[in-house]
Amino acid sequence: MPKGKNGCTGCIKAPFLLLLFILLFPTYAFAQESRGIQQWIKDLRDEEPLVRWQAATHLGRTQDARAVEPLIEALGDTDEGVRREVTKALGEIGDPRAAKILDDTDEFVRLNALGALENIEGNEATKLLIAALKNDSPMVRMNAAASLGRRGDQQAITPLEEVAGSDVQSYVRFAAQQALVQIRGETVVKAPKDTKALTKRIAADEKSAPLITEMQQVAERIKEQFGLVLDYKKYDIMDLLDIEARMRMRHPRDSMESVLGDLLTEEDKERNRHLFAPKQ
Repeated sequence: MPKGKNGCTGCIKAPFLLLLFILLFPTYAFAQESRGIQQWIKDLRDEEPLVRWQAATHLGRTQDARAVEPLIEALGDTDEGVRREVTKALGEIGDPRAAKILDDTDEFVRLNALGALENIEGNEATKLLIAALKNDSPMVRMNAAASLGRRGDQQAITPLEEVAGSDVQSYVRFAAQQALVQIRGETVVKAPKDTKALTKRIAADEKSAPLITEMQQVAERIKEQFGLVLDYKKYDIMDLLDIEARMRMRHPRDSMESVLGDLLTEEDKERNRHLFAPKQ
């Protein structure tokens, strides 16, 4: 008889515990997530830049509004890598205040701010991208033009026309021209694929001499900073700047193939094979 009674008690207890788990688990899970967010917010003030960088990454992924004010405060971080990740996080959350850092001393922090703005809908973000067309960094101006082209907002046409006709850098003018045809629904102008033909055309145009000099300078910077030796004549200026940007933003865990595999010529991959070899 007692055995039967215990068995019956077990029959009642099991469904009761299951129901209790179902009712309480969402509260527990929310508490755990909230605890995680609060810890990441605290980590934004950690002494180690890597900890602050990781905290910003996690907060961006949560897309939680509670993270916005701490991230805004972290825009003033002394570490440029942290500031880059903070602007990215604000873009993932969808807060246009990431644009506060468009005048940052680090060019790639500004580029991340542009990326954040592109992810944010609305007129305010478009106006901030238009303002970035006058940034003192050619890379920022070029990427601002490209972002506006992808947004397709008609109010960007006049500012882009001005850039397309007057910017001192030919690759910025080209980016603005492409953005304009995207907004107007025309066929996007393709950059020449025949690099030999491109080199001849540049050499024939005296006005393009500064562009050749700039390509040489970018290639030299890449060689000095990253040990990457490139035949710069096989690229256009936008490709070279893209290579430089990717290398500067490369995480230590990223392989060279994943970062540059789609950009380098086969000859330059072979020339820099020692950099592509997996780390032991």
